[in-house]
Amino acid sequence: MTVFYQKRPTEELMHLAWCLLVAIKLSQKQGKIRTDLQIHMFIMQWLATAQKRKLFPRTVAQDILWLLDQGKRYGFGARLHRKVEYIWRSSTGELLKQSVLYRFTFFIETLKTMDWRDFLLSPQEWHSYHRESVTANAVYTPKAELHPAFSDSGELIKPLEIRFTGDISGVFPLLEQCHLRAEQRPDEEGFSVIRLLPEKA
Repeated sequence: MTVFYQKRPTEELMHLAWCLLVAIKLSQKQGKIRTDLQIHMFIMQWLATAQKRKLFPRTVAQDILWLLDQGKRYGFGARLHRKVEYIWRSSTGELLKQSVLYRFTFFIETLKTMDWRDFLLSPQEWHSYHRESVTANAVYTPKAELHPAFSDSGELIKPLEIRFTGDISGVFPLLEQCHLRAEQRPDEEGFSVIRLLPEKA
């Protein structure tokens, strides 16, 4: 499980993300960075400097190392800017102000940044337990059930089951950080099954 899914010290992480996002905005305003690739390179340099000079508490040292590792391993595809924005939103409680649909979408998009594959299945594929791989980290959502499960305002109005393959050890911590109510159901045909639940009235 990556550190990104684990419970982290909120205040220190919030400060780290805030400092980095402000630095990005200032550099953009000064015209020093204009493209997404330049933002990626700026983040990598900023994190390396923060690590070298020990600018932040030891409690977030592993987060800095993890972000650097992601950037080195996946390059521009690591989408570091999005990861840092996620850290900021989850640390400040901004996600809680959003609709369940927004938070669910954010949950899926965050999984995708961690190299999970995302599949919307047709009714036939869903009922036949279609999967790409037994071991690959992947999330499967029934396309026909997705829209009816949410109201026009984006609130979940009935339970929605999602299937997973791969290592789901970090899924529940991520659901919690996205403020999504969920319960684990019995496995089905080799899938891990999680049911999203409407918020309590």
